[in-house]
Amino acid sequence: MDPQLLSLACNLYSTSPDLLTPLSGGHYNAVYQFSYGEKSAILRIGVEDCPAEQTLAMLDWVRFLSDEGAPVTTPLASINNHLMERLEYDGTRYILTSFEKASGILAEDIPPAQWIAGLFNSIGSAVGKFHRISRRYHPSAPSLVRPLWFESSEILEATRLLATSHDPARGKLNSLINQLKPLPTDSSDFGLIHGDLHFANFLILPDNQVAIIDFDDCVYSWFAMDVAMALFDVLVLYNPTSEDDSQRFAHYFLTSYLSGYRQENVLPQYWLSQIPQFLKLKELCIYATLIGHADIALPDSWVGRFMRNRSERLAHDLPYVNIDYPNL
Repeated sequence: MDPQLLSLACNLYSTSPDLLTPLSGGHYNAVYQFSYGEKSAILRIGVEDCPAEQTLAMLDWVRFLSDEGAPVTTPLASINNHLMERLEYDGTRYILTSFEKASGILAEDIPPAQWIAGLFNSIGSAVGKFHRISRRYHPSAPSLVRPLWFESSEILEATRLLATSHDPARGKLNSLINQLKPLPTDSSDFGLIHGDLHFANFLILPDNQVAIIDFDDCVYSWFAMDVAMALFDVLVLYNPTSEDDSQRFAHYFLTSYLSGYRQENVLPQYWLSQIPQFLKLKELCIYATLIGHADIALPDSWVGRFMRNRSERLAHDLPYVNIDYPNL
């Protein structure tokens, strides 16, 4: 990063470039660790790529979650007492945010051989608590609005990528979106969700508690959509050897996850029955973004594994994984 830009950013958080530790894992932001008083903190610097009000809306929500005891990382204010700062440098606008740093290991970095029911139970409990608290959230200002699920960058991008394609996935994605739009949106089941709750966004702490991180993709949607995302991702990481293996592991994971979730929040049978559709939505979106990806030719990469026979599965409407969701 340009030293002058980094220096300007540091001035807003009472630190200096020589006190920053660069961190990996920032796909769209430069990410650094620094000292915020007696706390360890994360500083994120990224190009402004969405309306600033949307970033402020995310921060307003996460601060509410933190204040109410949800297992999330707390947003931190700049020297101006702002949760978000904007910088214009060399003709480009940047967004700066900071969060308290939690010490732990990302769930995706835990080898599958070490996965136990207790881990999945803890993750489910953290999500259940987070959802229960999120149900009570109301923005602190009318301008702080996040997108609806079908306006998410993921769905808009998948739709764009398929727009000029003759791939059957194009029609299937449009049809599924239209099928989902009329579903009930009662506040007990629909609200602000994480929107990208895969295993890289669960931080497992030394006391076996869980912290949820990275809320940039939050949208208004059904809470069950976050549950479906965890199942979708864990199967990619697990890499089942057969359809039977996929079904066995999916049942094991989701049973353990829901056992923890239900300690904190209710997930009605009706919404469990919608998980196959939410999984299919995610499957179609990921498929659209990976068409033509170079790693498809690498059979041991996650891209290669995911895309193997994927177009045929989508064309024949095969479920992502077939288990008895309503009776879990």
